[in-house]
Amino acid sequence: MVITKHFAIHGKSYRRKLIKYILNPEKTNNLALVSDYGMKNFLDFPSYEEMVQMYHENFISNDTLYDFRHDRMEENQRKIHAHHIIQSFSPEDHLTPEQINRIGYETVKELTGGKFRFIVATHVDKDHLHNHIIINSVDSNSDKKLKWDYKVERNLRMISDRFSKIAGAKIIENRYSHQRYEVYRKTNHKYELKQRLYFLMEHSRDFEDFKKNAPLLHVEMDFRHKHATFFITDSTMKQVVRGKQLNRKQPYTEEFFKNYFAKREIESLMEFLLLKVENMDDLLQKAKLFGLTINPKQKHVSFQFAGVEVKETELDQKNLYDVEFFQDYFKNRKDWQAPETEDFVQLYQEEKLSKEKELPSDEKFWESYQEFKSNRDAVHEFEVELSLNQIEKVVDDGIYVKVKFGIRQEGLIFVPNMQLDMEEDKVKVFIRETSSYYVYHKDAAEKNCYMKGRTLIRQFSYENQTIPLRRKATVDMIKEKIAEVDALIELEVENQSYVTIKDELVHELAASELRINELQERMSTLNQVAEYLLASVESKQEMKLNLSKLNITENISANIVEKKLKSLGNQLELERGRYEKMVVRLDKFINRLNTGLSKGDGIDFQK
Repeated sequence: MVITKHFAIHGKSYRRKLIKYILNPEKTNNLALVSDYGMKNFLDFPSYEEMVQMYHENFISNDTLYDFRHDRMEENQRKIHAHHIIQSFSPEDHLTPEQINRIGYETVKELTGGKFRFIVATHVDKDHLHNHIIINSVDSNSDKKLKWDYKVERNLRMISDRFSKIAGAKIIENRYSHQRYEVYRKTNHKYELKQRLYFLMEHSRDFEDFKKNAPLLHVEMDFRHKHATFFITDSTMKQVVRGKQLNRKQPYTEEFFKNYFAKREIESLMEFLLLKVENMDDLLQKAKLFGLTINPKQKHVSFQFAGVEVKETELDQKNLYDVEFFQDYFKNRKDWQAPETEDFVQLYQEEKLSKEKELPSDEKFWESYQEFKSNRDAVHEFEVELSLNQIEKVVDDGIYVKVKFGIRQEGLIFVPNMQLDMEEDKVKVFIRETSSYYVYHKDAAEKNCYMKGRTLIRQFSYENQTIPLRRKATVDMIKEKIAEVDALIELEVENQSYVTIKDELVHELAASELRINELQERMSTLNQVAEYLLASVESKQEMKLNLSKLNITENISANIVEKKLKSLGNQLELERGRYEKMVVRLDKFINRLNTGLSKGDGIDFQK
């Protein structure tokens, strides 16, 4: 895999030294492996010293442009005079120096959108070939600076990987199909172990409870040594598995699990306290009653609980608990009333205890896990068939597929081999609804974004005019379920509560279906408006769209329409989620009728 590193260049003198270093003729095949973009070349065949001076003057000209606008950026941004990127390749990639130089050039050009000058120098003095890239920090046509943040860093890595894969980096001899992946997943001990650990984390009160419940799922954990190890006692495992083998990004260690439960407790405490405190000072004081310390700074907030320090960005993204959040929350809150009781600790413990009652008992822990596993395994990847014109490029470890997003915007997503079954005349893709895919916008890297699997499923199916093999409820399936309920109720006529439950479920399903249809109609209308706004004058005359009939003003813009479409799309996804949850409740109701359980047996259909 290609490795990219970024360094900020502070100071013009250091930038000149770096230019001199990366252009070293001994490292670049006598300057043959040097390319640039946007540079003014005033010499036909410059020497090494002349080329260094030429590039330096190109950078200086842009610096002068920016010096007149000190108010545009923060002080620390004005000190950054360029960006240095190292792009390293493995000797096993079998790429030529010329190919590697081109990869670096195309990567940076797409990353910056062709707005910033840059130099690409490929060094061949080591076993691993690598690019040294210097990007000017100032836009070539304006005084705007390149603000380097996590999003740009992510775009660099993703774009670099894409061009490298297309060029043939990291050759994989044996293509790994989805069919083989399914066999691997069912027989792999690591996959089973991760499922059990996930269940333990979700159904344990704290870290100590987590360790106590582990034997109930036949899991052995050892945190005494340098590396945390895990073992399943009821399997054919022959040796322990280290935590870093289960999760490379965040290795499963004792500290990882303690942090997880601490974060969860902080989130729970914040939800509880925010409803019961008057202001920020009151929040800081009340939080200390629970052993929670909140440290607000100029912009950010940190939390300390049970010896664990957590930043606001590490908590649930539902609420970003920064300083601005608290200011807006207490300022905009209306009709706040002081709580009747002052014993917040006892009240919180009571609420927490009521929630913990839903956790499975020791006797039913294994049974609950088996139910969880069957439900989780039932959510398989939905099978969608792709047409050949939807495939942009086939690489060694997957394919790039063309997708559409926003208003008339196109991009690419990468689908790995483990989600593909490729045959001679067709390609099958297996996608989970909850998975996220990175979308590349070729013309503007700042528009790169993530797309949910459910969106891809609908788009691929629509473009290919096929129905995906999915386990979602259809109208016919719902009718069959309701008919089954009616038949079962007839056997329990004396119990009128069954009739009430059925009527409520049918009513909720019908109401949800109406809301879904309404949202789809509104989105269809807005799509028409978007097409009209983006069309040429001649096309607008042909379309003859009457905005007044659609209850839309003439001064509406494409940006406003795009925002409304995004908002409606989010609402539609939420409503579809509610609809599917009601279908699950209907299934539970049928199971209850089949087993002949009474209403007091403890089965809750509302979940």
